[in-house]
Amino acid sequence: MARLPIESSQGTTVVLDGREFDHFGGCGYLGLAHHPRVKEALTEGARCYGVSAGASRETTGNTRAHEALEADLARTLGCQAAILLPEGYTANFAAAQSLAEDHAVALVDERSHPSLFDAARNAGLELVNIVHRDSDALRRALAYCGSRRAVVMTDSVFPSRGELAPLAEWAELARAHSGTLLVDDCHGTGVIGASGRGALEEGAIGGEQVLLTSTLSKALGCYGGFVAGTRAQVERVQRHSNVYVGSTPIPPALAEAGRAALEIAFGDGACVAQLRANIALLRAGLERLGLARAGAELPVFSFSLESAERMQALEQSLRAGGLLAPWIRYPGGPPAGNFRIVVTAAHSLAQIERLLDALGRHLPGPR
Repeated sequence: MARLPIESSQGTTVVLDGREFDHFGGCGYLGLAHHPRVKEALTEGARCYGVSAGASRETTGNTRAHEALEADLARTLGCQAAILLPEGYTANFAAAQSLAEDHAVALVDERSHPSLFDAARNAGLELVNIVHRDSDALRRALAYCGSRRAVVMTDSVFPSRGELAPLAEWAELARAHSGTLLVDDCHGTGVIGASGRGALEEGAIGGEQVLLTSTLSKALGCYGGFVAGTRAQVERVQRHSNVYVGSTPIPPALAEAGRAALEIAFGDGACVAQLRANIALLRAGLERLGLARAGAELPVFSFSLESAERMQALEQSLRAGGLLAPWIRYPGGPPAGNFRIVVTAAHSLAQIERLLDALGRHLPGPR
């Protein structure tokens, strides 16, 4: 059954069925979707360009806003070039289609996002599952490929598990076998790396053997996907991806909003620093309750209780106290589902303390 639709949102709060809740779900890690400068950029973009690009970029849908955002993305991430796609899911399709020109096999971490598996199949690559984060399994799979070039595919961040991919090691393994590492950085952009710039910074990786896909819709609070890498790699997407050539791009107004979000996220470092402070605060409280497990310092905290009935009761108790901390059932997750609690840079100390206090009352003592 579908959840109640959100009637309005102010970033860290949402209104459901006429009632306001502190919201600890979603993926807006840097809290930028409601930033005044981002909304102003969106408004000005709509005044300049209207609501839609109106056509594919290879016909009449290209704008200066799209090209400027691509240049900003490349500069921010330390790449030579970037190319926009309608969303993160289709960015993986575009990347895989470009790589299928001279790669034959896709070696995919078994816990990666479904879009990587779908992208590999769509591109006609032979699909091989790799045991999660297992470098020895990857070595064996690369040896199995022989002279056939392989694309090693993985998420950079496995948020619900609190894990990072072994990026540097897998990039080197791909390079040693003349393959390419394709990294889906949707949950890493704005979160990991010394300054929050994502997988390339975190793993100190890049160059011709690494291709990045990501999204504007999570930490950056906007919408759209992109592929980033060398100039030659991006040109291959432009030439060989039907997904890119045949789709209407994000509205140029959203591209202008994305440019503002990038500037805020990485301009002075304050946004990423606040996110990390809030992550540490929530983690410490959840650890006291026995609900946080060891893992990377990520804004997503996932835990399960012993039964679906108990989890449903907890979710209802939290809602009664004005807190929306969603209990979800997701493919590949625990059969009874799990709580997926997200903290953002925009959450206040009072909101975090309210959540921890409510969890402490309904789940007393470490467990």
